[in-house]
Amino acid sequence: MLKKLVIAITLIICQVSFVNAATIPDESTAKELANKVMQQVAAGNLGAAFKEMKPYVVIPESEFDSVALQSKAQREQYGTRYGAAVGYEFVDSKKVGTSLLRLRYLEKTNRHALPWVFYFYKTPEGWILNTFTWKDTFQEMFSE
Repeated sequence: MLKKLVIAITLIICQVSFVNAATIPDESTAKELANKVMQQVAAGNLGAAFKEMKPYVVIPESEFDSVALQSKAQREQYGTRYGAAVGYEFVDSKKVGTSLLRLRYLEKTNRHALPWVFYFYKTPEGWILNTFTWKDTFQEMFSE
């Protein structure tokens, strides 16, 4: 189920054209945004985390809201399995060329780590949050 959700989130964000997203002036501000999102996630406030991202994503509001609701429902299921969020950790950043930036984080719970990945794209107007994912498997974090 989670794999389907991750795939759906990624496809929705990647396939939809640019939709008046607010822009971020530079890479350090992109990291500040991702940190704010992760602070909310670590505090157990997924709704506030999605609210932080919302102005900067490239999908229509109704689709973003749907993704947020699906994520909240999925997370409620994981609460029993993995326990409450207890913090987060910045893992790394990687830039591809001058236009793509990836930021990776781990959400820490009582019994598991959940990877979060944010992909930013530099438009002529500034950086936007092009794609983000979270899931309950972290093995690929070791593949680089």
